[in-house]
Amino acid sequence: MLLILPVLAVFGLAVGSFLTVVIRRMGTGETILWGRSHCPSCRRALTWFELLPVLSFLLQRGRCRSCGRAVSRFYPAVELTSAGLFVALGSSALGGVLPPPPFALSALAALPGLGSMAAWLAYYLLFAAAAVAVSFYDFERRLIPTGLTRSLLVLGLAAQGAGLIGPRTVSSLLPAVAVAGGSFLLFWSLWFFSAGRAMGRGDADVALAIGLVVGPGIGLLGLLLAFWMGALFGILMVLAGRLEWASRIPFAPFLFGGALSALFLAPSLGAFNPLAYVF
Repeated sequence: MLLILPVLAVFGLAVGSFLTVVIRRMGTGETILWGRSHCPSCRRALTWFELLPVLSFLLQRGRCRSCGRAVSRFYPAVELTSAGLFVALGSSALGGVLPPPPFALSALAALPGLGSMAAWLAYYLLFAAAAVAVSFYDFERRLIPTGLTRSLLVLGLAAQGAGLIGPRTVSSLLPAVAVAGGSFLLFWSLWFFSAGRAMGRGDADVALAIGLVVGPGIGLLGLLLAFWMGALFGILMVLAGRLEWASRIPFAPFLFGGALSALFLAPSLGAFNPLAYVF
């Protein structure tokens, strides 16, 4: 079973390599699925051995083989982040501590043990890939990619809907709707009443999608962690002289970082779902 982790690492690197293309080309008019990868400086099409995740960057010492220009560390950063998350999620799944997704109480629960685990893991791997893409895009451009956020929202809605296939009733969706909707209203209000100075409009959509994807308990814990992580990062950057107190920082990375941290922390905290006592 442990062989799964190296496979997930390689798969994560490959997915991360694809995500670099998505992040770089989205919003530029270039096609994502078609067209050869090229050097951003000299525009020369890259060969296969220049596209090996992380390895090509190290062998070429971070420079283009043709023009000698430095290649951004953005590429190995995305690839390594993706691989790290894939391995962490795989390890949690193998250890039986990966929190159940919203569809876990549906008819899918009747799947055999390995099938159920594979379904849970595939679901969270999709979430992790979207998290990496949206976070790096927001970090680089201070903008939320609408297409990726909507795809994540569809994933969350589908998971919540699939959760109704079985003994659950529509009322069981209320906690998830309350947390996701409340998160959306919180960030939308921060954006609206500050005229965009305190928060971006896209952060509200990200918070909504995350709440639906991970469910109410993980969503609440993740939101709390996101604010703590964002505040700590801002304070450290101000103390280091890299930012001023009035500076805006991209918040989507912290929203996703909080949600993913909550996924890994929740098992050690027990059944974290404060809304269970309300609904």
